[in-house]
Amino acid sequence: MKNVITCKNCGTENPFYGLICAECRSYIRERVYNIDLWKVLGLLIEDPRKGFKLIIQSEHKNFIFFFLIFSAIKFFIDSIYISLSSIQPEPELGNFLRNYLIVLAGISLLTFTSGIILRLINSLLGVKTRILDNFAILIYSFVPQVFALILLFTVEATVFGGNLFSKNPSPFNLKEFLAYTLSGFEILIILWGIYLSIMALYTQSKNKIYSIIAGLAFNLTVYFFLYIVSLSCYN
Repeated sequence: MKNVITCKNCGTENPFYGLICAECRSYIRERVYNIDLWKVLGLLIEDPRKGFKLIIQSEHKNFIFFFLIFSAIKFFIDSIYISLSSIQPEPELGNFLRNYLIVLAGISLLTFTSGIILRLINSLLGVKTRILDNFAILIYSFVPQVFALILLFTVEATVFGGNLFSKNPSPFNLKEFLAYTLSGFEILIILWGIYLSIMALYTQSKNKIYSIIAGLAFNLTVYFFLYIVSLSCYN
């Protein structure tokens, strides 16, 4: 794997995130101070590689905590959905704030730890990356979850009301077609998030197989954690 910026002045290969050539100290790319949120969101939809490139090369990784906090709300809701889909009795939702904070802490730890692990693996494979860059691109791969929280969950709550988190009766008993349709959109959101994480890693490494394996492993870890939460917090 090799993903570098070659200095036009002296021909030295620099890391993908580099701004100034390590050899001749000339600028090797345009400087990016902050993440332009709307521009990046548009690129993550139209051309994810360009969006993640801007995130990596930005000096200030702004908005990452916004996406972390709000994506954790959606992951918290997903953990309840997982509990509802199990064969266990009606879940005891209990303390929403406590359970949300557990999910937030777990997702934060998993993402930051993944950023460290990715830096180590990338280094072994000859690709220089920074932990903060890895953390930022993984957090931005949660953008579909934020969209789903704002749009999809609003529709679900409006349609099913208090029965959204109930088994008796469940949304599938009340409005079967709508329930399955919205569940289909939930699956698409998950797949979109997986795709973005793979594209994020590919932007850094330029290695398709590595990016697919690492992206899938990251997402499987996240949803396994949510499964553990669904077993421990609601039963």
